[in-house]
Amino acid sequence: MEVPGLSSTISEDQTRRQEGLSDTRTDSVKQSLISSEEWLQLHGLKSNKLTLKQILSQIGFPHCEDYVMSLGRLVASRYANGLFPQIYTTEDGRVYNLTAKSELISQYVEHLTQAVESYKQRMDWLTSNSRQIFGVILEQCITIVLDFGGMLEEELNLCRDALTMVLQEQVAHIAKFNVIRVSQEPVKWQENAVPVTAPSIAAAISWVEKLPFELASSHTSRLDALLEAGKDEVIESIYYFVVGDVPEESKELLLQQALEIPCPVCTVSFNARGQGTIAFLKDLSAKTFSRFHAFAERTECVEFPAFPIKDGDSVITWNSRKLKGKLPPGAGVREDVFLIWREMEEAGSTLAQIQRLVAETPKTSVATTDHGGCC
Repeated sequence: MEVPGLSSTISEDQTRRQEGLSDTRTDSVKQSLISSEEWLQLHGLKSNKLTLKQILSQIGFPHCEDYVMSLGRLVASRYANGLFPQIYTTEDGRVYNLTAKSELISQYVEHLTQAVESYKQRMDWLTSNSRQIFGVILEQCITIVLDFGGMLEEELNLCRDALTMVLQEQVAHIAKFNVIRVSQEPVKWQENAVPVTAPSIAAAISWVEKLPFELASSHTSRLDALLEAGKDEVIESIYYFVVGDVPEESKELLLQQALEIPCPVCTVSFNARGQGTIAFLKDLSAKTFSRFHAFAERTECVEFPAFPIKDGDSVITWNSRKLKGKLPPGAGVREDVFLIWREMEEAGSTLAQIQRLVAETPKTSVATTDHGGCC
């Protein structure tokens, strides 16, 4: 589908710059646009055999105990006592005899160090730029519904910058998209979702940059826009981007009619004034079996130069300097960030224990033990 007005909204140089992105970088971004659960299936400790239990099974063997009837208690085997360094794990309450050389154990220190760094990078990525504002887009075909009804006039430029980052950093790496603005009648960028290309992203950014400031709409206009978005059968999910608060009458209507919206509604709160809007958007996303995200930004517009002034700077990094914020009260902990943090904590704890083993294990300590035999 040809996007109208492209020739007037993007220069040939802009097109070449966007199309000139390397395939490697594009593939890397696409691989990042997955849930934390999926990411940990690829990079987590368990999948890479780096949990403490998995490591100990590869560098030693459990010290066996057996129940002696005549004594009426567990008795630990004395076989190999003193031959091997031992470690007690609070994880499963077992003692392990270590048979590996310190050189092999040191390799696990290196792997765990790399894992901790990887988790730090993932957390930084999740909490920066468009992911901090919008969360992570997980679907390939989406419509973004913009609800500016509760916006202050001075927030308009911040919202434009935020949406520009979302389009450039995330939407640019999916398959199809559309944008609809809540108004008396839904204002659609395109009639239906269009394929993602450099020209279509540039045209959408141009459309967003020209959005005017409007007063709040009627209490039915929000539902009308969401229902309109849901008519597009290729859409996998709607991203409902709400600036400020939602009126009580609109909240009631949306919660009552939520199941009429034919696809999941991911809710994104930007600068909510009160916790009531946060609670409402959480409920709406839950009713449509989707996700909630919130971001609180300063409301004053900080003036920055329109174009980068340093070599290597980009519009994305420039916008990210203007948009600094945090989770608002009532938003709770981001689950996607918490999952990575928990994995990082476990990796750090395991790393510390394995580092102690390296320090305590003699470099000459060597044994060839049949792990299948009884100890």
